[in-house]
Amino acid sequence: MLLRRAYAKINVGLHVLGKRADGYHSIATVFVPVELHDEIVIEEADTIAIRMQPSLGIDEQDNLAYRAARLLLAMRHTTAGAKITITKHIPHGSGLGGGSSDAAATLVGLCQLWNAPNAAELLPQLALQLGSDVPFFLQPQLAYAEGRGEVLTPLPPMPPRHVLIVAPGIHISTAWAYGQLHRHSEHTRPRLLCDAVFASNVSDEFLRSVCTNDFEAVVFPLYPELARIKEQLYASGATYASLTGTGSALYGFFPSEEHTLAAATMFPTYRTFVTRTRTDTR
Repeated sequence: MLLRRAYAKINVGLHVLGKRADGYHSIATVFVPVELHDEIVIEEADTIAIRMQPSLGIDEQDNLAYRAARLLLAMRHTTAGAKITITKHIPHGSGLGGGSSDAAATLVGLCQLWNAPNAAELLPQLALQLGSDVPFFLQPQLAYAEGRGEVLTPLPPMPPRHVLIVAPGIHISTAWAYGQLHRHSEHTRPRLLCDAVFASNVSDEFLRSVCTNDFEAVVFPLYPELARIKEQLYASGATYASLTGTGSALYGFFPSEEHTLAAATMFPTYRTFVTRTRTDTR
């Protein structure tokens, strides 16, 4: 039996640069892993079976972790099996990458369970077939992401930041959100993201002006509740706040754990998660 953690991520800055010839969009963002995670238990079995706790009402064939297992099986031309139990803590459909992280952790865990070290070399290729951000979660660490999100440049570790995540439970279609953006030329700002995230002397004003999320302009007018949550994060003492991914979760950086816990009390009707950015890449 193997136990793996599938960590969530937040986006610090998310710029959509344009639509590519293959139909995907080019982006520039900084992926930041946080300590919030799902727990995955992988056991030997005769067939592939997925159990979600609690159940999300997703068909097994549509579950990314199940698809990851089937993809690895097909690559290895084997009939091995595994029972995969996923205890969910990362809210589903929130922009925190929970499904992608589960898939990546499943790929890594199955390589270990099935004693397939050679397959590990192919995991980035398999991960990209499952989703644009799945490669990041194979070894989640602070990274500047380009392309579809799969071109990763590791960044120097930054001091841990205290994070409050607010998940309002609103479902936002990623395909719809991208469809509302019309980019024909690149931003002039994306390369500033790297400096803004881990520079020790960066001002809050600079961070807020550079590390913007393009999807806020699309999502906030349709869901003004999300804009109010962001305003409340700042009113509660956040030094920086943003939508993550296409949402609907938002997060804020706070000066200390005490500040973060106090801010969480300001959102009694939402799911909140008090966590930290993750610096351990093991």
